[in-house]
Amino acid sequence: MKRFILSLVVLCTAFLTLSAQDAYFTPKAGKWAIGVTFNPASMGSSLAIQPKNGEFAGEYIDALAGYPKQMFIMSQDPMASIKIKYYLSEKNAIRAALGFNGSLVNYKEYVRDDYAYAINPNSQNQVVDRVSSLMNSVSLMVGSEWSKGSKRVRFIYGFDLMYTIAGGNLSFAYGNKMTDLNRVPSSMPMTQSGGDWNNYVDKGWGMDYARPVSRNNVGYIHGLGISADAGLEVFLAENISLSAAMNFTPVMVTFQPQTYTVFEGFSTKTGRVEQVNSLVSPGSCAFLYGTQNIGCRISLTYYL
Repeated sequence: MKRFILSLVVLCTAFLTLSAQDAYFTPKAGKWAIGVTFNPASMGSSLAIQPKNGEFAGEYIDALAGYPKQMFIMSQDPMASIKIKYYLSEKNAIRAALGFNGSLVNYKEYVRDDYAYAINPNSQNQVVDRVSSLMNSVSLMVGSEWSKGSKRVRFIYGFDLMYTIAGGNLSFAYGNKMTDLNRVPSSMPMTQSGGDWNNYVDKGWGMDYARPVSRNNVGYIHGLGISADAGLEVFLAENISLSAAMNFTPVMVTFQPQTYTVFEGFSTKTGRVEQVNSLVSPGSCAFLYGTQNIGCRISLTYYL
């Protein structure tokens, strides 16, 4: 938040300094422009859902797996994007922007070494359990932009149709192998018997305990919404401008596909360790509305 406020202060100071100058540039019809956009508010939101230093990252991963947080993250502006504009007139342009977000969390946790413990109950040997969380999203925005004024500093506003596609998965690797002799191996707390993950086990499989191997979405999550922004654009040179605009996505519809988890467990029906699929969610949708995803687009644009 401090970086966000500092960015606004710096930009406002630059705007006030340059507003008194008389030189200006006016794009003509048929003019192209290309630039990059950075949204510090989206960065703050992305960091907020990541495990913080010193916190238990396993709780973050467990919560991310159990709740479709990614559906609501999709309504946020991309942290960074590339944009192009084509001017239909001096005051109006059509525009498009492409951005992407993602996260890869590799979490490790020590657990008891069951083999060493079986040989010596006083053994302090430990093995490592691993879980990886991968999430990626791509956003495409297409819309129109208008400007007011003809001096170096101008008021700009616009609307976009925002389409977002996202996907991700969780994968687990365990230090203690599951066998017919060790049917409930020591594992990280989130996967132990009696936890939320174990509630998905179908008792018809003949398994008293099963632990997750992976969790996946059957397809990608889709989101479609409307984005709006308004702000100021300052021409720093004849063909270069810097702009800052407040933006938000007032409405968005999201669709999440079926979600399933692959479990491993010892089956009394077959007498060996088996892997089975369990449907976690049949698919869901959400209608998001409001201003919680408000942000600030800071753009540097070059007019060709």
